[in-house]
Formats: sequence, C-alpha cells, structure tokens
Amino acid sequence: MSSTDAPAKPARTKPRKASGGSPRGAALRRTYEGLRDLIFSYEIKPDERLNEGDLAKRFGVSRTPVREALNRLVMEDLLRFEPALGYYRPKIDADEIVNLYELRVILETEGVRLAVQRATDDEIAALQADWARFDICSDKTSPSERIAADEHFHERLVGLSHNDKLVEALRRLNAQIHFIRWAPSEADQNHRDSYRQHGDLLSVLRERDEAKAIATLRSIIVRRQEELFDILKEGAAKLFISHTGRSAATRDKGGA
Repeated sequence: MSSTDAPAKPARTKPRKASGGSPRGAALRRTYEGLRDLIFSYEIKPDERLNEGDLAKRFGVSRTPVREALNRLVMEDLLRFEPALGYYRPKIDADEIVNLYELRVILETEGVRLAVQRATDDEIAALQADWARFDICSDKTSPSERIAADEHFHERLVGLSHNDKLVEALRRLNAQIHFIRWAPSEADQNHRDSYRQHGDLLSVLRERDEAKAIATLRSIIVRRQEELFDILKEGAAKLFISHTGRSAATRDKGGA
C-alpha cells in the first residue's frame, strides 16, 4: 500500500437483535411462558393487577423482559393495560366466551368442509393413527396434556384443508380461549365421549360425508362450550366472571 492510500475502515456491525438463543431472548421467553402459565392456572386471578417489580424478582430478570412479555400478552388479549391501572387480567366475560366459541365453529367447520374436498386418505389416516395412540382418558393423562392434545388435534384437522391462513386463525383463537379450557371437568364419561366423537369425526371425514362431518364437529365444540359455561357459572365467585346477560343456552343453537 502506498503512503497516499487511506487505511481501510473497519466494517461496521449492526447491533444484534435479541433472539431465543441469546440471554435476553431466553429471559423474555422464560418470563412470557411463566406468565402464561400463571394466567392459565388461575394463579393470576381475573381483575388482578400486576406489579412489574414483583414479577421481575419472581422470574429473576430485569423489568425489560417483563414489560415485553406483558405487552405480548396484551396483544393476545390475555391481559389488559390502562395508564391509570397498569397491567391487569381482565374479568372473564360470559358473552366473550360464547362469541369466541361461535367463531371457533365458523373456522373449524369451514376447515372440515375444505378437508372433505382436499385431504388425502393418507393424511386422514395419519391423524386417525395419532389420535388412537393418545389415551386421553387415562388417569395418567394430566389436564395440560389433554388440553394440548385436543388443541393439536383440531389444528391438524383444520390443516387438512390445506389452507394455512385458516390454521393461523385457529391458533390465534386457541390462544384466546386456552385459559378457559382449564376450567375443571372431572367427569370421566365426558372425556370418553369426547374422545370417541373425535374418532367418529375422522371416520366420517374419510367417507367424504361433508354434512355429517360438519354436524359431528359442531356437536363436539358446542357440547364443550355449554359444559364450560355451566362450570364457570357454578364457579363465578371464585373466577370473578363478568356476567352480562346471555348464555349459550339462551342464544340460537343453530348459530353456535
């Protein structure tokens, strides 16, 4: 290099964003998942206000990942934020439960309608085999495993439509209703009947009977909706449900 050549400037590196593998990303993930667990298990009760400092101490992180996790949960409608109140868990609104389940019926029945036309026999058989292997009625199956298996089943069912946007919409909806699925259902017969109905649905789907497949799916969803509503009415004092006048029983069953 001659004396007139300018020294090469060092390459500038862009700051790296927090990722799941970085310490910051790991802290955010741990805090977010921990908060979701507290919400779903009702350790954070409806109408309860949250303290960022207390949460930071609980999860062993700074306030930054706590605030990011809280904002993410606000976007998922699991928490609310108001300047005068801060972050808090909203009351469980009975009407909202019914509305969410009506939306679920719309999404999943459209998914099944398309699946009748588009799913291959091998795809349906694979889902049948996976469902048969999972013993949802076993005493060894925890509520969280049962809920996860049911959500996974319905997302895969809608996935048979070969429409990714429908699956994405159902996943977003499941995130909103996940907390209500934790309402206890101790009746073993209910679990057994539901397990059998899921199997029946796949058998009908494989026969390409659109009307019967949709009717079976609607029966599964509406039955659970009404069961949840009855459970929550009984536990209103404990769960701080906000009743605003309507119930699944008083609305048009044909639209649910």
